Amino acid sequence: MEFGIFCAAPVGPRPWEESEPRRLREDLELGIAAEAAGFDSFWAPEHHFLEEYSHNAASHLTCLAVGMRTSRIRLVTGIMNLCAPINHPVRVAEQIAMIDVYTNGRIELGTGRGSGSTEVNAFGLRNEDTKSYWEEAIRAIPKMWTQDLVSFDGKHFSLPERCVLPKPVQKPHPPLWVTATNPATIEQAGRMGLGVAVFSFQSASALEPLVERYKQAIAKPEPVSEVINDRFLTIAPLLCLEDGDEARRWNTRRGNATTAHLSVHFDTIPAVAERLAKEPRPIPQSRLRELVREAMLDPTVAPAFPVDEQDPEKLIASGLCVGNPDEVRRAVKKYEDVGVDVLGMIPRTSWIEPQELVLRSLATTGREVLPAFRPASCAAPN
Repeated sequence: MEFGIFCAAPVGPRPWEESEPRRLREDLELGIAAEAAGFDSFWAPEHHFLEEYSHNAASHLTCLAVGMRTSRIRLVTGIMNLCAPINHPVRVAEQIAMIDVYTNGRIELGTGRGSGSTEVNAFGLRNEDTKSYWEEAIRAIPKMWTQDLVSFDGKHFSLPERCVLPKPVQKPHPPLWVTATNPATIEQAGRMGLGVAVFSFQSASALEPLVERYKQAIAKPEPVSEVINDRFLTIAPLLCLEDGDEARRWNTRRGNATTAHLSVHFDTIPAVAERLAKEPRPIPQSRLRELVREAMLDPTVAPAFPVDEQDPEKLIASGLCVGNPDEVRRAVKKYEDVGVDVLGMIPRTSWIEPQELVLRSLATTGREVLPAFRPASCAAPN
């Protein structure tokens, strides 16, 4: 199993003059620390207008910044929106190839359609229209990387005959990923030969049928490109400290911070869509702020993962990598046992955790957890 970290740049309440640039720079520091700890990949998001929750608007630039200060760790856009009004597919092909050159072949293109209407409505899109934009782009971009001359006449964008430059150094091209949560989309990812990133908090046991469905589909793919990226990724909050009780206390402190934001901005999730069904789109930013404040006071809005739980066994069963090294190893083993290929650990789930704590957690994970899942010759550095 491979291990990645996912850094989302949560900034928190205003004022942002100091906290916003600090947090964006701290995420770069976490990427560097992750390489030193032995992690395999660094994932950065692309979000737009998600106040407090995530201020990283340029996944590819974050990957480039980490890549220029590291030498080994893989870099994944997690997730770059492929809808043409947001990121034109030609520009995506050019930018990813540039990063691949600069980082000596370490970039991977993680793709998606946006977290919800807060993002896509601002670019003239509706949630229900974004899938066709994405599918058109994911089929076209690999051709731009591998063909000398390429032309495209699609529903959402067109390209007259051109040589798209530069070309990536990875041959035939960088691996491709897509986010997915429902079983049908996970199966589709497998059929298309794409790595699938399940960005929802689920226990390992709940993931097992999804892993099986994906693996069955990718075993007989109809790939969109020459690279079949047979990898199933899921995410899990991480806080690994020598004192497990300290880790659990911090998990409780940070756990509720982003609950309201998730319940408003992620309206591609059915439960959120239902709650906000009567809100006329596009929702003004001022109304989004009101909705977040209302959600903070709504007892029916639950966090995405257990936050008050202090029983190590229950946390392990729920899929959280929170506790002392032994407890985190046991949580990771559950993911390994159901066939997860990549565990994307979230070292910071809010704006509350101090950087020192997060760096300490990464170092402890690298020293005392990752080696248990590596061949002896691949153990993480001290």
